Amino acid sequence: MADRASNKDGLGKAVTFNVITPMNRFGTCVVRLALWIFDRWKSTQNTAKALAFLPFVHWVVVKRDCFPRVDDGQPTEKLNYDYLFFLSTFNGPWGPYIEAFADVLYVPLDIVWFWSIRYPMARPVGPLKTYIKRNQVESDHSYSAYPGASVRDVRASLEVRRELEQFAKTSLDLAPDKFATEFNRLLMSVQNKLGTFGPIPE
Repeated sequence: MADRASNKDGLGKAVTFNVITPMNRFGTCVVRLALWIFDRWKSTQNTAKALAFLPFVHWVVVKRDCFPRVDDGQPTEKLNYDYLFFLSTFNGPWGPYIEAFADVLYVPLDIVWFWSIRYPMARPVGPLKTYIKRNQVESDHSYSAYPGASVRDVRASLEVRRELEQFAKTSLDLAPDKFATEFNRLLMSVQNKLGTFGPIPE
């Protein structure tokens, strides 16, 4: 289990989040166009990328006749709707995640989810939470490269690595007393970037 984070049991700091909602054919066309625009113009993703609690978010449209069959003996499903999959991982409790997500990213949420059946809009957040609970699907397991680290932890670790590499280059010829002084200065500069690695405390 060390290489996995589970939504159900909250193992690790990255918790999975999956919502599956039905759409009609017209909604599918609009959503696919919107997602193409978001993917084509990367600047539309800047706000989501800046969120410290959001390691991953992805939208997928699966048309009613494109669901996979395990084998040829499995009956072909006759579905009335296409489906929108919202796949994400987040750091922290479920409620504050939904609230922060809806507060900061309500425009793209409404643009994409508006076409799902009975979507209530992102604001106010109460009906949105009810809608998500109704359509959320739990993950048994999901792979996480750093299950004990949040987005903030990873970003801080990269900064520490850069500073340490720079220190290694500039300290090669320092006398012992000067090295100690510069090393202590390095520790002081990175001490707030040394996060705790491990699961979220219960």
